Amino acid sequence: MTAPLRVLFVAFSRSSLGHVARMRTAAARFAGAGHEVAVAVHEEARPIVERAGLRWIGIDEIGPAPAWRGMSDEAGLRAFARTRLASPAYVERSMDDELNAIDAFGPDAVVSDMRNTASVAASMRGLPSFTVHNLRLFRHPMHAVLPEILATLDGLRVPDVHARKVLGDAMLVPDLPLLDPLTDVPPATAALVASLAAEIRHIGPLAPEDLREPDGERAPLLNVTLGGSGLGEEDLVRIVAAASGLGVPVAVTLGGKDPGGLTGRLRAAGGSAVDVAEFRHDAADLMARSTAAVVHGGHASMLEGLLTATPLVFLPHSEEQRGNAARVAALGLGDVLDGAADTVAIEAALKAALSADPAPHRAFATQLRATDGAAAMIERVTAGVAVHRLAGARDAA
Repeated sequence: MTAPLRVLFVAFSRSSLGHVARMRTAAARFAGAGHEVAVAVHEEARPIVERAGLRWIGIDEIGPAPAWRGMSDEAGLRAFARTRLASPAYVERSMDDELNAIDAFGPDAVVSDMRNTASVAASMRGLPSFTVHNLRLFRHPMHAVLPEILATLDGLRVPDVHARKVLGDAMLVPDLPLLDPLTDVPPATAALVASLAAEIRHIGPLAPEDLREPDGERAPLLNVTLGGSGLGEEDLVRIVAAASGLGVPVAVTLGGKDPGGLTGRLRAAGGSAVDVAEFRHDAADLMARSTAAVVHGGHASMLEGLLTATPLVFLPHSEEQRGNAARVAALGLGDVLDGAADTVAIEAALKAALSADPAPHRAFATQLRATDGAAAMIERVTAGVAVHRLAGARDAA
């Protein structure tokens, strides 16, 4: 057995809680395997980390900007990125935070999820790094964001040997090729990614070890969770209104603080059957208990639904969400609604999902659970650190 490692996990947050949840899950699995871990995220996500019994390290993070989801023009998106994820101020501040976190924890390796400079900081400290990415995000927005980040690093005079580690020593895809194939990445972007990442590997979903197995009959329950970006307030109201005549309890998760009056509007639309929470630490367990779920189509909630054999109804907003929804619908495991769907169309989709045959959902969940992404990550990081040390010893000699 190899000696325990110290592994630092770094996650992008504030615009999406899925990245934080994945790093929390991965860190918990590493800790369970005997390794020492810490998770660096913004203060807002601190409770998610500490509730799992993990060490938290604070880093700054940029606030949400849902506007990028509707940008289809690459030039416009690149210009927007230069004011956000690729702005010199944000990139420089992020690297400072990441270097401080590395110096404070003293890791053997760094694993990051959409925190685009963490692997650059790791390289600057002579450490191996691994990034976690959904390939579908390289269709939009990373096809525009990644070149701008590289340009910003160049402008900040970060040495090329470090800047070109922006995707780490290995890029780990937390999914199956069936759901998130490399062939969906546009050729020019795929070429750029291949020039930066020595290895791209599908490891399978990062699922909590205690995720409930799909079981028998479930009490009627509709789970409505549209992510943590703040986008979709009107969607929530329409969904709850459409469900109000179905006689089914509805659990709504806002994914962040109530912007003001939303909880009241939801309860007015759905009555006493609606349970509203800003955030749920038992989100995965809730998904496993639900008869059906309504999601935007972000990676985390989509996989939770598939892993727990819960029929899904999608209301996608971004290209990534539309791609995820289309893949699941093609497998016969979900339904996709247009953003302009009225209450009648939403109600029909909810009825179909709540009464769906559970057999195909359970069969797919069984296959998906057989690919343990966290175990594969532990194996890959452990091997990567060993190779890095051997290379360092050779260079020193």
